[in-house]
Parts: sequence; C-alpha cells; structure tokens
Amino acid sequence: MVLEVKDDKIPFYKQYVSVAIIIICCIVMALQYLDYFYGTGTMLIGLAFRPDTLLTGDPFSILTLFTSMFMHGDIVHLIMNMWFFYVVADNCEKALGHLGFLLTYLASGLFATFFHTMTSVVAGMALFQAGLYSEYPILQIPSLGASGAIFGIIAVYGIVFPNIRLAILANPLSGSSNVSRTIKASTFVVLYVIAEISYGIYGIINPLNAGSTAYFAHVGGFIIGAIVAYTYIWRKETKSKKK
Repeated sequence: MVLEVKDDKIPFYKQYVSVAIIIICCIVMALQYLDYFYGTGTMLIGLAFRPDTLLTGDPFSILTLFTSMFMHGDIVHLIMNMWFFYVVADNCEKALGHLGFLLTYLASGLFATFFHTMTSVVAGMALFQAGLYSEYPILQIPSLGASGAIFGIIAVYGIVFPNIRLAILANPLSGSSNVSRTIKASTFVVLYVIAEISYGIYGIINPLNAGSTAYFAHVGGFIIGAIVAYTYIWRKETKSKKK
C-alpha cells in the first residue's frame, strides 16, 4: 500500500471523473454481490471478458470489453484497485483535463484487454503444443478488473510527476514496524512494471502455475499511459518554446 508523503490538496470537485469511476466500480461490485446472493449468479461470468469470444468475432465481446473494466472478483480486489487509483488519479486528472483523463483511462483499459488476449494466445499455443490445451482452455478464462486501466493512469503519474514521494506502508501483519519508507514515484512505477513484466513472462513460459492475475493486461495499460504521458510532456515543452 502506498500514500503520497505530501497531500496535493486537490479537492474532489476538481477530480469528478476519477470520483465517478470509483463510485461506478463500487456500485457494480454491489450489484455483483446482489446477483450472487439474490439473483441468477451469472453476472460475474456473463459480463466478464473472455479472450476466445473476441477472437471468434462474437459481437457481445465488444460490450464485455467495457463492462469487465468496471467489475472486480471480490471486495479485496476492488479495494486494492481503488486505493491505487485514488492515490494517483487527482494529479493526472488535473494535468490531462477531465476528458483527456477519461479517454486515457478507457483506452488503457481496452488495450490492456487486447494485450492480455494476445499473450493468452501465445500461452494457449504453448499449452496446445505441450498437449495440455484440451485440459486447460486458457482462452476461455474470464478476465475482469480495473487494474489495466489504472496502470495507464499509474504510467502517467510516474512519468509526468516523477519526483512526487510515495510512502510505502509497512504490513502490520508481517510483524514489522509501521514505519514507512519513501520512494520517488518514478522509481516505484519502474519497479512495479518490471515486476509485472517478469510475472507475465513466467506466465507465458509456465501458464499452468501462473496464478489468476492477468499481468500483461497491466503492461498493456501501462503502454498506453506512457504514450499519453510522453505526448503530454512533448506538447507542454513545445508550447513553452513557442512562448
């Protein structure tokens, strides 16, 4: 868990897009639980994204590209994603503007899903060649969560605001003290992405033991965020030179 060492003091009314996204994700989570306990129990699977549906041209897959990025597997998944999003979103929305921020979020989420699909194809081919595909249909595993879109915003945060210091909170359950360590945003983001790439590569090499996290979806979201961030910096520097 991380926190900014110094509060930016950006009020909620100036970051209404990010606040709206958090509220929507929480409402969708509540609807998922209501469906699970009192409904048909099919919402979690029905509106999550499955790579094979996109590859086969199923028109419903277009809808799930969007619905899946506002859904979460459980309450812990939701809290972790929304916490990171809350920490980085205010600076990014102020810098990119409300529309630019929203488009970056959606584009990162969409490309994250696409990138996850492509890497799932590679992992699926490895399983097929090993004679295991029929036992473990990796392309049919539903994926959901806002983390791909959030990684796009994290990329913008680390690149546009590299010197903001973050406090890494110690885990009280580990038996260590609660004293935080501080780290630059740029350093934190680089280390985070390297870890995601490493886990993602391991997932392709050994897909049966890769766990349930779509690591390359995070990487895909980061790529879009990085493109947006460097475009923002370039445009800002170009305007400064003209003045």
